[in-house]
Amino acid sequence: MGEKRALLTDRWFIDQVTAVTQQFLRSLPDRGASDTPGPSRTNAGPDALTARAARLSAERARLEEEEAALQADVERLNHAHLPHPGPPSPRPVPAAGPGLDAETLTLAEAGRIRRAYKITEAALPRLVLEAAEDGRDASAIARDLAVTPSYVYRILRERVRYTWRVDVLTDKTWAERGTGHAVVDRALGSKAALAEKVLAETAAPHPARVLVWEGRRTADEDAAHTLTRPEPGP
Repeated sequence: MGEKRALLTDRWFIDQVTAVTQQFLRSLPDRGASDTPGPSRTNAGPDALTARAARLSAERARLEEEEAALQADVERLNHAHLPHPGPPSPRPVPAAGPGLDAETLTLAEAGRIRRAYKITEAALPRLVLEAAEDGRDASAIARDLAVTPSYVYRILRERVRYTWRVDVLTDKTWAERGTGHAVVDRALGSKAALAEKVLAETAAPHPARVLVWEGRRTADEDAAHTLTRPEPGP
């Protein structure tokens, strides 16, 4: 229950519940008046009382259904940002390309394309470096990613992709603890700085070590940098 709910959503829910409650109270008959003209309520027969009880029961059930629907709407709005399974969109978002028409683009489609664009932009340096590791030339990479060759050359010149692995010493044997990769600025000592950062963030018992490779991971002896954290002293 520690989740902080949006003030607008809570305010809307409170207003709706208040409206439903007031509607329910207005639906109750005045205690000082009878349901129908004629004899007083105390003199109403069993049939009248049964009919009145049925009406109140139906009204209560209807209000309970409305309250449940309102609560479901609140939960849906509060968790709209979370991914959840559901029926497919009635209008699928087209992939950005030559057939995309700006005149018919919807707000939802534009939002999804913009979000996808930001993710793609963040991934471009890694994709360029991985493609270069596969032996693709700059012009082919630029064509596949719809960027200029100069952009590809700049990434290859200024950025580097490292693969790292963390080991811990168990029974005098190094055992793998975790792996990962990082794209960083190409600079003197960048692989050493990465190893320091990874080892500092690794909650591993002493001793531990980090091996760093430029590009893909290969044999341990081919690691570009190795950093070992020694056992603590007595």
